[in-house]
Amino acid sequence: MIAAARAATVTLALCAAACGGAAPAPAPPTAPTVPSQPAPPANASDLAGAWNGAGSDPQGPERMTWMLRTSGSSVSGTADLTPVNAADGSCASCHKFKSGTVSGTVSGSSVALKLVFPAGGDGVPTPMCTITFDATASTVAPNRIEATYSGDDTCEGPISGGTFVMTRN
Repeated sequence: MIAAARAATVTLALCAAACGGAAPAPAPPTAPTVPSQPAPPANASDLAGAWNGAGSDPQGPERMTWMLRTSGSSVSGTADLTPVNAADGSCASCHKFKSGTVSGTVSGSSVALKLVFPAGGDGVPTPMCTITFDATASTVAPNRIEATYSGDDTCEGPISGGTFVMTRN
């Protein structure tokens, strides 16, 4: 019995030593965290000017250029849409040669945009098609707009899951 008690004592001592035995030392104090500053609310006047960027949806990748004007909380302007690779055989390679318009509103830190690329155009591979994008910007800064969009291509049908990133020239 005494041998068993000694064995238990030795086992407890070994476990205590293996697990650190003593209470852990308190962690050193850390510097207080500074909350990140939220992005300033978007302002329509901050968005005026020339923009370019790229995006993609199930039809394929695209490039866009915009020239935006502003008035109060409204944004409007011209938009050009081109495929990233005009020879890749995707829907984008023929449907995304379009010129159109962009319009929208700024509310707080969000921007809602509508891009319309109407049918027609000289040298457009699919002049009978109209493309529309309804976009919601998730990140808006004076030099960057990140958005998701859905829309419609009158030749190919609904568009969903689109994204684009635009930067000021």
